[in-house]
Amino acid sequence: MARYDGPVIDVHAHLELEMGAGMSGLMPHRVEDYWSAAGGLDVQAAAALVMAPLGQPDEVRKRNDQVLALGARDPRWLPLCSVHPYDGDFAVEEIRRVVAAGAAGFKLHPNTQAFDLGDDRVTATVEEIGRHGVPVLFDGYSPFDPHQPGKFVQLSMAVPDARIIIAHALGPRFGELMVYDVLAAFPGMWNRNVWVDLSYMGAVYADSPHREQYAWTLRKLGVDRVLLGSDYPLGDLHSAVEALSTLGFSAEEQRHIAYDNAAALFDLSGA
Repeated sequence: MARYDGPVIDVHAHLELEMGAGMSGLMPHRVEDYWSAAGGLDVQAAAALVMAPLGQPDEVRKRNDQVLALGARDPRWLPLCSVHPYDGDFAVEEIRRVVAAGAAGFKLHPNTQAFDLGDDRVTATVEEIGRHGVPVLFDGYSPFDPHQPGKFVQLSMAVPDARIIIAHALGPRFGELMVYDVLAAFPGMWNRNVWVDLSYMGAVYADSPHREQYAWTLRKLGVDRVLLGSDYPLGDLHSAVEALSTLGFSAEEQRHIAYDNAAALFDLSGA
């Protein structure tokens, strides 16, 4: 299968928005570093992520304002803001504030932010985000919570109007995405409100004995629910794009994953 060379939307990138405030121990990953690493690709948009610490409202506002300012300076950047689900009224107020200021969506991370996906406060946070019609991107794999795939199912059913993105397509537990194909067989059971991104893991499985099973499982979920992501700087966008052809996706499927699905999900012009 020929490598995809069309327009790209990267739904998962981490940036060093101020000196020393990025992912520790990694190469510099400033805005200019991202564009240099993505050179040669037709990147139409990329989602820049921040994560909110618990109980630090000033720091949360600062991080959100930084990524919002990035999006205001360069419309190619989709600012994904963050709140902590355990921050109660402040989380609700901050969701409303940043959406009004142009947030394209939200990032929540059960491991880094140390919350339980099954907690009612997480459901309430996702309900609030869903009211504003923007997606919420969750880190999608925890080695510390064996029940997390089922909690994603419960969350998607509890908040049917939310647009939930599961990053890394459940990681090494990608086979459990099959549950969504089963749910789709029952009318009214599931609102097809779950997407996955292939950040980091797509390239891993493209070069593995699990390649065919991985692509098969993603097709059972629905190619229209699969998104391209780099997980920059941990992952590389060139490798993520190349993985689409290595996984055996057709030219049409590659276009949907690399661009069309995200353009529709984020309501970008031309979708």
